[in-house]
Amino acid sequence: MKSTLLHLAMLLAFCGSVHAHGRFIFSPNGGRIIAIDSVTTPNAELKVSADRRFEITFLDKDRKPIALGERKVTVTAGDRSAAKKLSVEAKGDTLITETAPEGTDYYVIMQLREPGAAKSVPFRLHFNTIACGECKEPEWHCDCGSKKSGKNVEVPADLAGVWAEINQHTEELHEGTTDKAYEAIDEVTEAFPVLATALTAKTDAAKQADVTKLVSDLKTALHGVREAFAARKPAEANLHLDTVDKTLAALKALYPAEIANAKLKE
Repeated sequence: MKSTLLHLAMLLAFCGSVHAHGRFIFSPNGGRIIAIDSVTTPNAELKVSADRRFEITFLDKDRKPIALGERKVTVTAGDRSAAKKLSVEAKGDTLITETAPEGTDYYVIMQLREPGAAKSVPFRLHFNTIACGECKEPEWHCDCGSKKSGKNVEVPADLAGVWAEINQHTEELHEGTTDKAYEAIDEVTEAFPVLATALTAKTDAAKQADVTKLVSDLKTALHGVREAFAARKPAEANLHLDTVDKTLAALKALYPAEIANAKLKE
């Protein structure tokens, strides 16, 4: 019990230091999707009812609902100084908590216990109910982060700008895969192909055929990385990551070094 409480305290302390609002992922019916580091239960969809009860449904790697089965979840919510363990009941394949504690900005720590598992798998939600200044949705449910990221990434007008974005996304790809940052990898592997595709039209006609072929190879490798992480099998991404690096090196060789190695302005 002491080790469990210590683990929970460490999670809450970590959460208290995280404030960035990146892109969130939503299901077609409006639930917030949160990645879980589990092969058999890779995602959870979270909703909040009108009376502030958390509703949790588990999803497969393609974000389709899966049966609850014998899965169990403990949920702790509230300010760190007064976090409360919430009771949870099953309704069909959805788990529903008791009413959440009062407050507008705290973390919800969930711990999934799968059948036969030796330990639980944690996942969390930053439950910030303050309205976004732009879309007016509560921050925890704000989709503004997707407007200029992922498949909606802005493509720079000039070639150096495109390469600067590609180089930035390459760094983010490697950082995300090292850290097993599943949601970050989801965004990067959506944006990267868009940026890479833009290279062809901004390249001299004499090199376009070579660039087109390499971009196609790059996109295939990025898809492999995406699929491996979606399945929560990071080790299977290694070969694809190696192909990404080799293909990028071949692409860079077709451009002046000052263009291919461009960096974003700080």
